[in-house]
Amino acid sequence: MRGVTKTGALKISLFTGLSVVLIEGLAGISIGSLALMGDAGHSALDAGSALVLLIATWMSMKPADEDHTYGHGKIEFLGSLIGGIVLIVFAVGIMFEALTRVGAGNHVQAGMFGYAAASYAAVMEIVRMSVLVSVMKADSPAVRAAFYHALSDFGTTILVFVSLGLASLGYAFGDTAIAILLAMLLLYLSFRLIYSSSMELSDAISGRTVQQILSEIHKTREVIKVKELRARHVGVVTYIDAIISVSPHIGITEADVIASKIERNLLAVVGRGSIMLHLEPADFGIPVEDKLKSAADLVEGADDLHKLSVTNVDGGLYVIIHIHVNPSLTLEEADKIAEEVESNIKKADPTVKQVTVHLEPASPKRANGVIIKDKRLVEAVKDIAQSYPGVVEVDSIVVYSAEEKVRVNVHCLFEGNHNVAKVHETVSRIEEAIRRRIPNAEVTVHSEPASDQQTTKTTANEQTPS
Repeated sequence: MRGVTKTGALKISLFTGLSVVLIEGLAGISIGSLALMGDAGHSALDAGSALVLLIATWMSMKPADEDHTYGHGKIEFLGSLIGGIVLIVFAVGIMFEALTRVGAGNHVQAGMFGYAAASYAAVMEIVRMSVLVSVMKADSPAVRAAFYHALSDFGTTILVFVSLGLASLGYAFGDTAIAILLAMLLLYLSFRLIYSSSMELSDAISGRTVQQILSEIHKTREVIKVKELRARHVGVVTYIDAIISVSPHIGITEADVIASKIERNLLAVVGRGSIMLHLEPADFGIPVEDKLKSAADLVEGADDLHKLSVTNVDGGLYVIIHIHVNPSLTLEEADKIAEEVESNIKKADPTVKQVTVHLEPASPKRANGVIIKDKRLVEAVKDIAQSYPGVVEVDSIVVYSAEEKVRVNVHCLFEGNHNVAKVHETVSRIEEAIRRRIPNAEVTVHSEPASDQQTTKTTANEQTPS
């Protein structure tokens, strides 16, 4: 049934169950049918269980707060656990009633009133099951518990029909056998429900799910090792915490891109999830040369570390490394950078005896790039830039990738009477807005004064009614 929520389905289950209690109870008293009265009692307990499930589900939908930072999803499983226990009581009661009838005999006086009451109960249970099945895809344990209760009610209603029919024929042994089989089925369903709810409440998660998570993380080529992984279910949300080792040469920006990629892949596997990833540089099994280069790379001003040589002499390491520095630095300033490189390398490996740093003037870097031909992206950037006051025209937009980064260059024409401070403020706001549209992109906006003719044309266009 469309438009029915899981709480709505539980409400329907509750009210139909109460109506069955009323109709079957009155009919059972009227014709003296133990089966009808027993089924009414069964429905009464079931309605009470539905009320518990409804309250538990309502509480589970409350948002997270200071006392429940993971939300209230576990409360729903507590409700389904209670429902499962009540269902066991139902099953034992049915079995006990069936066995009791063997000795007590059949004293039911079948009549149209009894058949009518049983028919009403059967129709209501079919309605309940139909409604609950329609929301079963919500993966709600409370809805599953309510469905099992409705199924048990339907089964006992069939038992009532059998009891009434056999009473008319003078036989009592048939409904006893059916009651025992039904009770065994209910016991099986109840124990399954209790087991699954207990696993959820104890934060257990299947080994298959854990292996899927690990496999998905390792699909990202930059991942060296998953050092720690924790996962749990809270309702339909999967929480994942992982510590992942990556190459020590990866920068902060690249690490953020990697983490975002892993998070997207994991969400595709688990559906609704909350992912917390911690990326750290790997140190196990990394060659000493890489470890020393990584340590030197942390020094600000030391660029393009190359020609690294590590020699073992009598148990001590002698290191030679070439670095590029800003050619405008004084020798004294460059020497401070070299000393910091030397200090970092010795901290990274205490067996280093000597570090010789060769300083070279840096030259401009040239990288190969690829133009990104995406008209919608270019139009989006253009719309962002043109939406800011003072921008007369967007002269050109170039989007390209280089060194695993997306770069956006925008040339904007501004009104010539704006001062530099105001233009710079607008440029900064445009760059920030474009970065929100294209995360992790390097955005550069170049500002130029527009000609008087361009400014006049733009003003005229703005004043022309559409």
